[in-house]
Amino acid sequence: MKKTIYLPLILVAILASCTEEYSLEDNGITVEELPGYVAFSAPGTGISINPVETSEDAGTVSLNVEIPTSSPSDVTVNYSFGGSAVYGVDYTVEGASNAGGQVVILKSTEINLDGLPDNADIDVQLLTDGVVDGLKTIEVTLVDASNSEGDIAVGRAGTDLLKTAVINIADIDE
Repeated sequence: MKKTIYLPLILVAILASCTEEYSLEDNGITVEELPGYVAFSAPGTGISINPVETSEDAGTVSLNVEIPTSSPSDVTVNYSFGGSAVYGVDYTVEGASNAGGQVVILKSTEINLDGLPDNADIDVQLLTDGVVDGLKTIEVTLVDASNSEGDIAVGRAGTDLLKTAVINIADIDE
């Protein structure tokens, strides 16, 4: 019985004696803070997004925009549209226009223990136009982003990686 009482006390004493702080710099390791950026999310550690293959009658395609480094405040991301599809005829996005729109990534209010970045979706509503017009493409490009502290880089680490998402829309009227 005495062994079961002494063992926890010995373990506590050993752990309490470990008070030395570990400094990365004292050990020749330097750590550089990565700049914040917003980008389209890609599976795993991917650096590109495969085009979304869909059809006019598919409903909604959600494109996820993330800020992997988090942000001290909400992030506003502006985006533009390109491609052969026509806004208002082939697709719409709530709150956007034919030139583009913006999405707000809300700052997390809870501690993020799952390791997932703050993110928001751009929901592209596909429309059936009743016209035989073949394959159409929507390109959604992230243009700029900012939070309460100023501008944030766009594209993975401020490069063109994950800056543009493509949606290929098959015509169902053929």
